[in-house]
Amino acid sequence: MPGLHPRPEQKQWQPPVTFLDDMAALATALDRIITRENALALENRLMDIGALAPEKTKIAVDYDRHARALKADPAKLHAASDETRGRLRAAVQSLEGKLEENRMLLGAAKDVSEGIVKAAARAASEARAPTIGYAPKSTAKARPVAATATIALDKRV
Repeated sequence: MPGLHPRPEQKQWQPPVTFLDDMAALATALDRIITRENALALENRLMDIGALAPEKTKIAVDYDRHARALKADPAKLHAASDETRGRLRAAVQSLEGKLEENRMLLGAAKDVSEGIVKAAARAASEARAPTIGYAPKSTAKARPVAATATIALDKRV
């Protein structure tokens, strides 16, 4: 549907120094959001992470646009001072570190969540297993076939 994701505004041409400073500011802003996201994950407040998505998406799209423009025109990087390049490098390295931490935290949360779902499915399957034995009041359960439980998994964690 065309109205779901409005196109971001196109930015005007910027001199190399302003462009790189802008890109460093975007990397720093994204770094702060990822840091908040990581803190929420450590506090096991995964549902609260979704509230950061609109701002994170907007900044990430802008940052990606800058990264693509820089890749297309590396002269912007070469025209900037060592100080400006250093600020950008530091911001990007910090962001990359936070993103790696974020990947590990959210990956661990996903693994735990999937483990809980599988355990619940196993328990439900075992509870439905037929009783076996010779006595009418036997409580022994037959081992269920592994794929007897049907479950729908939601990819959101």
